[in-house]
Amino acid sequence: MPEPVDALLEGTVVTMDAERRTIRDGAVAVRAGRIAAVGEVRELRERFVPERLLGGPRRFVIPGLIDSHNHLAQALVRENALEDLPNIYRIYIPAEMAMDADDARVSAQVGIAQLLRAGVTTVAETTCTPEHEEAIARTVMETGIRCAMARGTGDRTTELASNYSQIDQTSSYHDDPGALREDLARTEKFLADWTQRGDGRLRPWINNLGVPSCSEERFLETQRLGEKYGTGMMVHVNRDREEIELSVALFGERPLEHLHRIGVLTPDFLAIHAMLTTDREIQLLAEAGSAVAHAPIVCTDIVSAVTKVVTMRAAGVPVGLGCDTVINDIFKVMRHAFVMHTQTTGIPLYDPWSFTTHDAMTMGTIEAARALRWEAEIGSLEVGKAADVVIVDGRNVRLTPSFDPVGTLVRYAVGTDVESVMVGGRLVVDEGRLLTIDEQALLPEAERLGVRLGEVLGPRRYRQLPGMLKTPVEERTR
Repeated sequence: MPEPVDALLEGTVVTMDAERRTIRDGAVAVRAGRIAAVGEVRELRERFVPERLLGGPRRFVIPGLIDSHNHLAQALVRENALEDLPNIYRIYIPAEMAMDADDARVSAQVGIAQLLRAGVTTVAETTCTPEHEEAIARTVMETGIRCAMARGTGDRTTELASNYSQIDQTSSYHDDPGALREDLARTEKFLADWTQRGDGRLRPWINNLGVPSCSEERFLETQRLGEKYGTGMMVHVNRDREEIELSVALFGERPLEHLHRIGVLTPDFLAIHAMLTTDREIQLLAEAGSAVAHAPIVCTDIVSAVTKVVTMRAAGVPVGLGCDTVINDIFKVMRHAFVMHTQTTGIPLYDPWSFTTHDAMTMGTIEAARALRWEAEIGSLEVGKAADVVIVDGRNVRLTPSFDPVGTLVRYAVGTDVESVMVGGRLVVDEGRLLTIDEQALLPEAERLGVRLGEVLGPRRYRQLPGMLKTPVEERTR
Protein backbone atom coordinates (compact mmCIF):
# COMPACT_ATOMS: atom_id res chain seq x y z
CA MET A 1 0.00 0.00 0.00
CA PRO A 2 1.37 3.48 -0.87
CA GLU A 3 2.82 5.45 2.04
CA PRO A 4 1.65 8.97 2.87
CA VAL A 5 4.20 11.78 2.42
CA ASP A 6 3.93 15.51 2.85
CA ALA A 7 4.98 16.39 -0.70
CA LEU A 8 6.19 15.01 -3.98
CA LEU A 9 8.32 17.40 -6.06
CA GLU A 10 8.51 16.40 -9.72
CA GLY A 11 10.72 17.42 -12.62
CA THR A 12 14.28 16.93 -13.84
CA VAL A 13 16.02 16.14 -10.55
CA VAL A 14 19.59 17.41 -10.18
CA THR A 15 20.73 15.55 -7.07
CA MET A 16 24.33 16.82 -6.60
CA ASP A 17 24.97 13.54 -4.76
CA ALA A 18 28.33 11.76 -4.89
CA GLU A 19 27.52 10.35 -8.35
CA ARG A 20 26.09 13.70 -9.51
CA ARG A 21 22.98 11.89 -10.75
CA THR A 22 20.43 13.70 -12.89
CA ILE A 23 17.03 12.00 -13.16
CA ARG A 24 15.11 13.28 -16.18
CA ASP A 25 11.58 12.22 -15.16
CA GLY A 26 12.32 12.31 -11.48
CA ALA A 27 10.80 13.17 -8.15
CA VAL A 28 11.72 13.86 -4.52
CA ALA A 29 9.46 12.66 -1.70
CA VAL A 30 9.40 14.71 1.51
CA ARG A 31 8.15 13.57 4.89
CA ALA A 32 8.52 15.23 8.31
CA GLY A 33 11.06 17.74 7.01
CA ARG A 34 13.33 15.09 5.50
CA ILE A 35 13.92 13.62 2.08
CA ALA A 36 12.18 10.23 2.11
CA ALA A 37 13.06 9.13 -1.42
CA VAL A 38 14.70 10.30 -4.66
CA GLY A 39 14.01 8.47 -7.90
CA GLU A 40 11.98 8.18 -11.06
CA VAL A 41 8.56 9.78 -10.89
CA ARG A 42 6.73 6.61 -11.93
CA GLU A 43 8.30 4.61 -9.11
CA LEU A 44 7.69 7.28 -6.46
CA ARG A 45 4.06 7.77 -7.49
CA GLU A 46 3.53 4.06 -6.93
CA ARG A 47 5.24 4.15 -3.52
CA PHE A 48 3.78 7.36 -2.07
CA VAL A 49 0.57 9.32 -1.74
CA PRO A 50 1.51 13.00 -1.35
CA GLU A 51 -0.50 15.59 0.52
CA ARG A 52 0.89 18.15 -1.95
CA LEU A 53 2.17 17.69 -5.49
CA LEU A 54 4.67 20.32 -6.73
CA GLY A 55 6.54 20.85 -9.97
CA GLY A 56 5.80 18.86 -13.10
CA PRO A 57 6.88 18.84 -16.75
CA ARG A 58 9.67 21.25 -17.75
CA ARG A 59 10.63 21.93 -14.14
CA PHE A 60 14.02 21.40 -12.50
CA VAL A 61 14.19 20.07 -8.95
CA ILE A 62 17.49 21.05 -7.33
CA PRO A 63 19.02 21.22 -3.84
CA GLY A 64 18.48 24.46 -1.98
CA LEU A 65 21.26 26.84 -3.06
CA ILE A 66 23.79 27.98 -0.45
CA ASP A 67 25.17 31.49 -0.04
CA SER A 68 28.44 31.01 1.84
CA HIS A 69 28.98 34.71 2.64
CA ASN A 70 26.68 37.67 3.22
CA HIS A 71 26.03 40.71 5.42
CA LEU A 72 22.26 41.02 5.83
CA ALA A 73 22.54 44.45 7.45
CA GLN A 74 24.07 45.74 4.20
CA ALA A 75 21.31 44.67 1.81
CA LEU A 76 20.33 48.29 1.07
CA VAL A 77 23.84 49.66 0.52
CA ARG A 78 24.30 48.31 -3.02
CA GLU A 79 24.24 51.37 -5.29
CA ASN A 80 25.89 53.60 -2.70
CA ALA A 81 29.05 51.49 -2.95
CA LEU A 82 28.93 51.11 -6.73
CA GLU A 83 32.06 52.11 -8.68
CA ASP A 84 33.61 54.12 -5.87
CA LEU A 85 36.78 53.04 -4.11
CA PRO A 86 37.71 52.40 -1.42
CA ASN A 87 34.18 51.49 -0.32
CA ILE A 88 34.37 48.99 2.55
CA TYR A 89 35.38 51.43 5.29
CA ARG A 90 33.97 54.52 3.60
CA ILE A 91 30.54 53.09 2.74
CA TYR A 92 29.68 49.64 4.11
CA ILE A 93 30.86 50.06 7.71
CA PRO A 94 29.39 53.59 8.12
CA ALA A 95 26.09 52.23 6.77
CA GLU A 96 25.91 49.71 9.60
CA MET A 97 26.89 52.38 12.12
CA ALA A 98 23.98 54.54 10.93
CA MET A 99 21.40 51.76 11.47
CA ASP A 100 19.55 50.76 14.63
CA ALA A 101 18.16 47.30 15.38
CA ASP A 102 14.87 47.92 13.57
CA ASP A 103 16.77 49.14 10.50
CA ALA A 104 18.75 45.90 10.63
CA ARG A 105 15.47 43.97 10.69
CA VAL A 106 14.26 45.77 7.56
CA SER A 107 17.56 45.22 5.77
CA ALA A 108 17.64 41.55 6.76
CA GLN A 109 14.09 41.04 5.52
CA VAL A 110 15.01 42.59 2.17
CA GLY A 111 18.10 40.42 1.84
CA ILE A 112 16.35 37.22 2.87
CA ALA A 113 13.40 37.93 0.56
CA GLN A 114 15.83 38.30 -2.35
CA LEU A 115 17.64 35.09 -1.39
CA LEU A 116 14.56 32.93 -0.88
CA ARG A 117 12.98 34.13 -4.11
CA ALA A 118 16.17 33.10 -5.91
CA GLY A 119 16.22 29.60 -4.42
CA VAL A 120 18.80 30.23 -1.68
CA THR A 121 17.82 28.18 1.36
CA THR A 122 20.98 28.73 3.44
CA VAL A 123 22.92 31.93 4.06
CA ALA A 124 26.19 32.48 5.94
CA GLU A 125 25.73 35.77 7.78
CA THR A 126 28.61 37.75 9.26
CA THR A 127 27.22 40.34 11.66
CA CYS A 128 29.64 43.15 12.52
CA THR A 129 27.42 45.28 14.79
CA PRO A 130 26.41 43.83 18.18
CA GLU A 131 23.20 45.89 18.33
CA HIS A 132 21.97 44.18 15.15
CA GLU A 133 22.52 40.57 16.20
CA GLU A 134 19.23 39.78 17.91
CA ALA A 135 17.15 41.50 15.23
CA ILE A 136 18.89 39.61 12.42
CA ALA A 137 18.75 36.26 14.21
CA ARG A 138 15.05 36.74 14.98
CA THR A 139 14.38 37.65 11.35
CA VAL A 140 16.17 34.49 10.22
CA MET A 141 13.93 32.39 12.45
CA GLU A 142 10.74 34.17 11.35
CA THR A 143 11.44 33.98 7.61
CA GLY A 144 12.32 30.28 7.51
CA ILE A 145 15.75 30.51 5.88
CA ARG A 146 18.63 28.40 7.17
CA CYS A 147 21.62 30.35 8.49
CA ALA A 148 25.20 29.94 9.67
CA MET A 149 25.37 33.17 11.66
CA ALA A 150 28.73 34.51 12.84
CA ARG A 151 29.18 37.36 15.30
CA GLY A 152 32.16 39.16 16.80
CA THR A 153 33.99 42.48 16.99
CA GLY A 154 37.66 43.40 16.99
CA ASP A 155 40.05 44.14 19.83
CA ARG A 156 42.96 45.58 17.81
CA THR A 157 43.52 49.04 16.36
CA THR A 158 46.12 49.29 13.59
CA GLU A 159 47.84 52.11 11.78
CA LEU A 160 49.27 51.47 8.33
CA ALA A 161 52.11 53.76 7.27
CA SER A 162 51.71 54.07 3.54
CA ASN A 163 54.58 54.21 1.07
CA TYR A 164 54.30 57.99 1.14
CA SER A 165 54.61 58.31 4.92
CA GLN A 166 57.39 55.82 5.65
CA ILE A 167 60.00 58.56 6.10
CA ASP A 168 58.60 59.66 9.45
CA GLN A 169 55.97 57.01 10.33
CA THR A 170 55.84 53.26 10.95
CA SER A 171 52.96 50.79 10.95
CA SER A 172 51.74 49.88 14.42
CA TYR A 173 48.97 48.20 16.40
CA HIS A 174 47.36 48.47 19.81
CA ASP A 175 45.34 45.71 21.50
CA ASP A 176 42.50 46.31 23.97
CA PRO A 177 42.28 43.47 26.55
CA GLY A 178 39.12 44.94 28.07
CA ALA A 179 37.32 44.93 24.73
CA LEU A 180 38.49 41.36 24.19
CA ARG A 181 37.13 40.12 27.53
CA GLU A 182 33.80 41.85 26.96
CA ASP A 183 33.35 40.49 23.46
CA LEU A 184 34.46 36.96 24.38
CA ALA A 185 31.72 36.90 27.03
CA ARG A 186 29.18 38.14 24.52
CA THR A 187 30.35 35.61 21.94
CA GLU A 188 30.04 32.71 24.37
CA LYS A 189 26.54 33.79 25.34
CA PHE A 190 25.60 34.00 21.65
CA LEU A 191 26.97 30.50 21.00
CA ALA A 192 25.25 29.00 24.04
CA ASP A 193 21.90 30.70 23.36
CA TRP A 194 21.61 30.00 19.66
CA THR A 195 22.84 26.44 19.88
CA GLN A 196 19.53 25.94 21.73
CA ARG A 197 17.29 28.61 20.17
CA GLY A 198 18.33 27.97 16.58
CA ASP A 199 16.26 24.77 16.34
CA GLY A 200 18.97 23.28 14.11
CA ARG A 201 18.25 25.90 11.44
CA LEU A 202 20.36 28.75 12.82
CA ARG A 203 23.87 27.57 13.64
CA PRO A 204 25.99 30.10 15.56
CA TRP A 205 29.54 30.80 14.34
CA ILE A 206 32.35 33.17 15.35
CA ASN A 207 33.19 36.21 13.23
CA ASN A 208 36.80 37.41 13.39
CA LEU A 209 37.24 40.55 11.34
CA GLY A 210 40.79 39.79 10.20
CA VAL A 211 44.43 40.22 11.14
CA PRO A 212 44.29 44.06 11.22
CA SER A 213 41.35 44.01 13.69
CA CYS A 214 41.92 40.96 15.89
CA SER A 215 44.72 40.08 18.29
CA GLU A 216 46.43 36.71 18.36
CA GLU A 217 44.81 36.14 21.76
CA ARG A 218 41.37 36.75 20.27
CA PHE A 219 41.96 34.24 17.48
CA LEU A 220 43.13 31.60 19.96
CA GLU A 221 40.40 32.25 22.55
CA THR A 222 37.62 32.19 19.97
CA GLN A 223 39.09 29.00 18.53
CA ARG A 224 38.71 27.43 21.97
CA LEU A 225 35.11 28.65 22.15
CA GLY A 226 34.46 27.14 18.74
CA GLU A 227 35.78 23.78 19.91
CA LYS A 228 33.65 23.99 23.07
CA TYR A 229 30.42 24.65 21.14
CA GLY A 230 31.19 22.57 18.05
CA THR A 231 31.37 25.44 15.58
CA GLY A 232 33.90 27.39 13.52
CA MET A 233 35.18 30.85 12.72
CA MET A 234 34.71 33.01 9.64
CA VAL A 235 37.58 35.41 8.85
CA HIS A 236 37.88 38.10 6.19
CA VAL A 237 41.42 37.54 4.95
CA ASN A 238 43.71 38.48 2.04
CA ARG A 239 41.04 40.84 0.74
CA ASP A 240 43.11 43.93 -0.02
CA ARG A 241 46.70 45.04 -0.47
CA GLU A 242 46.74 47.25 2.66
CA GLU A 243 45.90 44.28 4.90
CA ILE A 244 48.83 42.32 3.50
CA GLU A 245 51.21 45.29 3.71
CA LEU A 246 50.27 45.69 7.37
CA SER A 247 50.77 42.01 8.18
CA VAL A 248 54.14 41.91 6.42
CA ALA A 249 55.28 45.09 8.20
CA LEU A 250 54.15 44.02 11.67
CA PHE A 251 54.77 40.26 11.63
CA GLY A 252 57.07 39.58 8.71
CA GLU A 253 54.54 37.23 7.14
CA ARG A 254 51.35 37.35 5.09
CA PRO A 255 47.96 37.08 6.88
CA LEU A 256 47.30 33.40 6.25
CA GLU A 257 50.91 32.55 7.06
CA HIS A 258 50.49 34.46 10.32
CA LEU A 259 47.27 32.62 11.20
CA HIS A 260 48.92 29.31 10.34
CA ARG A 261 51.88 30.08 12.60
CA ILE A 262 49.69 30.86 15.61
CA GLY A 263 47.70 27.68 15.00
CA VAL A 264 44.19 28.77 13.97
CA LEU A 265 44.04 27.26 10.50
CA THR A 266 41.93 24.13 11.07
CA PRO A 267 38.97 22.37 9.39
CA ASP A 268 36.75 24.83 11.32
CA PHE A 269 38.30 27.88 9.62
CA LEU A 270 36.42 29.59 6.78
CA ALA A 271 38.51 32.14 4.87
CA ILE A 272 36.27 34.82 3.40
CA HIS A 273 37.34 36.21 0.00
CA ALA A 274 41.05 35.21 0.10
CA MET A 275 41.49 37.10 -3.17
CA LEU A 276 45.19 37.83 -2.79
CA THR A 277 46.18 34.35 -1.67
CA THR A 278 49.46 32.84 -2.88
CA ASP A 279 50.05 29.23 -3.91
CA ARG A 280 52.08 28.88 -0.71
CA GLU A 281 49.12 29.97 1.39
CA ILE A 282 46.73 27.78 -0.59
CA GLN A 283 48.85 24.81 0.42
CA LEU A 284 48.56 25.86 4.06
CA LEU A 285 44.75 25.99 3.74
CA ALA A 286 44.71 22.58 2.09
CA GLU A 287 46.94 20.98 4.72
CA ALA A 288 44.78 22.44 7.50
CA GLY A 289 41.51 21.30 5.92
CA SER A 290 40.24 24.88 5.89
CA ALA A 291 37.68 26.22 3.41
CA VAL A 292 37.08 29.42 1.41
CA ALA A 293 33.96 31.54 0.79
CA HIS A 294 34.36 33.09 -2.68
CA ALA A 295 32.26 36.10 -3.74
CA PRO A 296 33.19 36.56 -7.42
CA ILE A 297 31.12 39.70 -7.99
CA VAL A 298 32.92 41.43 -5.12
CA CYS A 299 36.23 40.72 -6.91
CA THR A 300 35.04 43.15 -9.57
CA ASP A 301 33.33 45.54 -7.16
CA ILE A 302 36.44 46.28 -5.10
CA VAL A 303 38.91 45.70 -7.96
CA SER A 304 41.20 43.66 -5.75
CA ALA A 305 42.06 40.40 -7.51
CA VAL A 306 40.46 37.27 -8.92
CA THR A 307 40.58 34.57 -6.26
CA LYS A 308 42.63 31.55 -7.39
CA VAL A 309 39.65 29.24 -7.15
CA VAL A 310 40.86 26.68 -9.70
CA THR A 311 44.17 26.28 -7.84
CA MET A 312 42.42 26.10 -4.47
CA ARG A 313 40.01 23.38 -5.54
CA ALA A 314 42.78 21.42 -7.26
CA ALA A 315 44.66 21.49 -3.93
CA GLY A 316 41.61 20.10 -2.14
CA VAL A 317 40.33 23.31 -0.52
CA PRO A 318 36.50 23.39 -0.44
CA VAL A 319 35.25 26.65 -1.98
CA GLY A 320 31.68 27.88 -1.62
CA LEU A 321 30.06 30.74 -3.52
CA GLY A 322 28.87 33.88 -1.75
CA CYS A 323 26.61 36.78 -2.71
CA ASP A 324 28.01 39.29 -0.18
CA THR A 325 24.80 41.38 -0.54
CA VAL A 326 25.77 42.71 -3.97
CA ILE A 327 23.54 40.38 -6.01
CA ASN A 328 21.49 38.03 -3.83
CA ASP A 329 20.99 35.49 -6.60
CA ILE A 330 23.27 32.43 -6.66
CA PHE A 331 22.28 31.64 -10.26
CA LYS A 332 23.87 34.94 -11.32
CA VAL A 333 26.82 34.35 -9.00
CA MET A 334 27.40 30.87 -10.47
CA ARG A 335 27.32 32.32 -13.97
CA HIS A 336 29.68 35.12 -12.99
CA ALA A 337 32.08 32.57 -11.48
CA PHE A 338 31.90 30.39 -14.60
CA VAL A 339 32.77 33.31 -16.88
CA MET A 340 35.41 34.79 -14.56
CA HIS A 341 37.38 31.62 -13.98
CA THR A 342 37.10 30.43 -17.57
CA GLN A 343 38.56 33.76 -18.65
CA THR A 344 41.37 33.80 -16.09
CA THR A 345 42.36 30.14 -16.29
CA GLY A 346 40.71 28.44 -19.24
CA ILE A 347 41.44 31.00 -21.95
CA PRO A 348 45.17 31.54 -21.25
CA LEU A 349 45.79 27.79 -21.14
CA TYR A 350 43.24 26.83 -23.83
CA ASP A 351 41.53 24.54 -21.32
CA PRO A 352 37.73 24.31 -21.71
CA TRP A 353 37.51 22.17 -18.55
CA SER A 354 39.53 24.36 -16.18
CA PHE A 355 36.28 25.59 -14.62
CA THR A 356 32.96 24.19 -15.81
CA THR A 357 29.29 24.88 -15.21
CA HIS A 358 29.25 21.72 -13.10
CA ASP A 359 32.05 23.18 -10.95
CA ALA A 360 29.95 26.31 -10.43
CA MET A 361 26.86 24.31 -9.45
CA THR A 362 28.94 22.21 -7.06
CA MET A 363 30.23 25.38 -5.38
CA GLY A 364 26.67 26.69 -5.01
CA THR A 365 25.43 23.50 -3.36
CA ILE A 366 27.35 20.58 -1.84
CA GLU A 367 30.79 22.25 -1.73
CA ALA A 368 29.34 25.30 -0.01
CA ALA A 369 27.69 22.94 2.48
CA ARG A 370 31.09 21.36 3.10
CA ALA A 371 32.66 24.79 3.62
CA LEU A 372 30.00 25.53 6.26
CA ARG A 373 30.45 22.10 7.93
CA TRP A 374 26.82 21.28 7.07
CA GLU A 375 27.19 18.68 4.31
CA ALA A 376 25.57 15.91 6.38
CA GLU A 377 22.30 17.87 6.30
CA ILE A 378 22.16 20.02 3.17
CA GLY A 379 23.72 20.62 -0.25
CA SER A 380 22.35 17.59 -2.12
CA LEU A 381 19.13 15.66 -2.64
CA GLU A 382 19.72 12.43 -0.76
CA VAL A 383 17.54 10.25 1.45
CA GLY A 384 17.70 11.33 5.08
CA LYS A 385 18.93 14.86 4.46
CA ALA A 386 16.94 17.96 5.35
CA ALA A 387 14.32 18.72 2.71
CA ASP A 388 15.84 21.93 1.36
CA VAL A 389 14.52 21.73 -2.19
CA VAL A 390 13.96 24.23 -5.00
CA ILE A 391 11.77 23.98 -8.09
CA VAL A 392 12.86 26.02 -11.08
CA ASP A 393 10.26 26.72 -13.77
CA GLY A 394 11.77 25.81 -17.12
CA ARG A 395 8.68 26.68 -19.16
CA ASN A 396 10.41 29.42 -21.11
CA VAL A 397 12.66 29.65 -24.15
CA ARG A 398 15.80 30.34 -22.06
CA LEU A 399 15.58 27.04 -20.22
CA THR A 400 13.83 24.85 -22.81
CA PRO A 401 15.05 22.67 -24.39
CA SER A 402 17.66 21.51 -21.89
CA PHE A 403 20.11 18.78 -22.85
CA ASP A 404 22.51 19.34 -19.92
CA PRO A 405 20.36 20.53 -16.98
CA VAL A 406 23.30 21.81 -14.91
CA GLY A 407 24.77 23.67 -17.88
CA THR A 408 21.36 25.14 -18.66
CA LEU A 409 20.77 26.37 -15.12
CA VAL A 410 24.23 27.87 -14.64
CA ARG A 411 24.38 29.60 -18.01
CA TYR A 412 20.79 30.76 -18.43
CA ALA A 413 18.69 30.63 -15.24
CA VAL A 414 17.93 33.62 -13.00
CA GLY A 415 16.35 33.87 -9.60
CA THR A 416 12.98 34.88 -11.00
CA ASP A 417 12.72 31.44 -12.61
CA VAL A 418 12.29 29.92 -9.15
CA GLU A 419 8.77 28.61 -8.63
CA SER A 420 8.79 27.00 -5.18
CA VAL A 421 11.25 26.77 -2.30
CA MET A 422 11.23 24.40 0.65
CA VAL A 423 13.44 24.68 3.75
CA GLY A 424 13.40 21.70 6.09
CA GLY A 425 10.16 20.54 4.49
CA ARG A 426 8.44 23.91 5.00
CA LEU A 427 7.28 25.78 1.91
CA VAL A 428 8.57 29.35 2.06
CA VAL A 429 7.95 30.17 -1.62
CA ASP A 430 4.88 28.57 -3.17
CA GLU A 431 4.39 28.92 -6.92
CA GLY A 432 6.05 32.33 -6.94
CA ARG A 433 4.51 33.64 -3.70
CA LEU A 434 6.83 34.42 -0.80
CA LEU A 435 4.97 33.11 2.25
CA THR A 436 7.07 34.27 5.19
CA ILE A 437 7.54 38.00 4.45
CA ASP A 438 4.87 40.59 3.69
CA GLU A 439 6.62 42.16 0.73
CA GLN A 440 4.03 44.87 0.17
CA ALA A 441 4.46 46.11 3.73
CA LEU A 442 8.24 45.77 3.48
CA LEU A 443 8.75 47.80 0.29
CA PRO A 444 7.95 51.28 1.70
CA GLU A 445 10.02 50.53 4.81
CA ALA A 446 12.94 49.47 2.64
CA GLU A 447 12.67 52.52 0.44
CA ARG A 448 12.58 54.93 3.37
CA LEU A 449 15.64 53.28 4.91
CA GLY A 450 17.40 53.30 1.54
CA VAL A 451 16.83 57.05 1.18
CA ARG A 452 18.11 57.70 4.71
CA LEU A 453 21.23 55.62 4.09
CA GLY A 454 21.76 57.49 0.83
CA GLU A 455 21.75 60.77 2.74
CA VAL A 456 24.45 59.40 5.05
CA LEU A 457 26.54 57.65 2.42
CA GLY A 458 26.21 59.91 -0.60
CA PRO A 459 28.53 62.63 0.77
CA ARG A 460 31.10 59.96 1.65
CA ARG A 461 31.52 58.94 -1.99
CA TYR A 462 34.42 60.32 -4.01
CA ARG A 463 32.33 60.11 -7.18
CA GLN A 464 28.67 61.05 -7.00
CA LEU A 465 26.16 58.82 -8.75
CA PRO A 466 23.84 60.57 -11.20
CA GLY A 467 20.13 60.27 -10.51
CA MET A 468 20.34 58.91 -6.96
CA LEU A 469 16.93 58.48 -5.32
CA LYS A 470 16.28 61.41 -2.95
CA THR A 471 12.74 60.79 -1.66
CA PRO A 472 10.55 57.73 -1.11
CA VAL A 473 8.13 56.75 -3.83
CA GLU A 474 4.98 57.75 -1.90
CA GLU A 475 6.31 61.32 -1.51
CA ARG A 476 7.24 61.56 -5.19
CA THR A 477 3.79 60.44 -6.36
CA ARG A 478 1.60 62.67 -4.20
